[in-house]
Amino acid sequence: MPVITLNSAEEFEDKGHADVEFVGFRYTGDRSVKTDQDIRQRAGYDGPPKFQQGRVYFGILPTNLDPEHVDNASMGVHALEARSDFEVLYDPERLSEALLERNYLPPDVFYEGFDRWKRAKVMAKLDLDDAGRVYDKDDEAPYREQLRAISGVEADDEASVSQQRSDEYVDRFSRAEASDIVKVVRQDPDEIDLRTAGLTDMAEYLTRFTPDTVEDAIDAALGEDDPDDVTITRVDDTTDDGSDDSDTDSDEE
Repeated sequence: MPVITLNSAEEFEDKGHADVEFVGFRYTGDRSVKTDQDIRQRAGYDGPPKFQQGRVYFGILPTNLDPEHVDNASMGVHALEARSDFEVLYDPERLSEALLERNYLPPDVFYEGFDRWKRAKVMAKLDLDDAGRVYDKDDEAPYREQLRAISGVEADDEASVSQQRSDEYVDRFSRAEASDIVKVVRQDPDEIDLRTAGLTDMAEYLTRFTPDTVEDAIDAALGEDDPDDVTITRVDDTTDDGSDDSDTDSDEE
């Protein structure tokens, strides 16, 4: 998801009619997905009104609007601060950590064809050195190194892959679909309570299993395959190269 802002935010700032700031925010309530039009109308966030529990969303939001020049001058990031079910991230350390956790660099800020105004705001807020345009994943490394230095987070390739898979499952499935998939792979009901688990919880649980296992479970839960035919393999049961230890034969006598 890109860094969201109002279409008029840059114009308001250029004319001195508003102050804006790059922030992150996340829904901390008890639902797996929160649909909230109020955030769009009151906070100046012009993105989709659906928010996944715990996921950080990024925006350049107004912090001060001149009522003499802006009709809805009461909007701003303070509307998010006033909500008990949302948390706002202002400091570079947590913003950098959130970008690393999402395993994602917003294309409209870092990639080829970036928005110059958005890029300037984000780079200034995080105090990032310009390492040039990003064209593919390999070009992200200089920025990721800087984000790790700012946040104090050490590189964890395994965690990055796990987070990337979790985000993929959240985007692909509804809570009901994820529940059906978990039922196929879950061997111990005490590991996750499907009555109370949110979509994010289920997505993270699925990352305990190999991608092939999850895809087979998807075919069984949402397709026509037989759940009894799914071979359950956990990530911890595989070797470093991803192969299944249980399939390894020894030539020793």
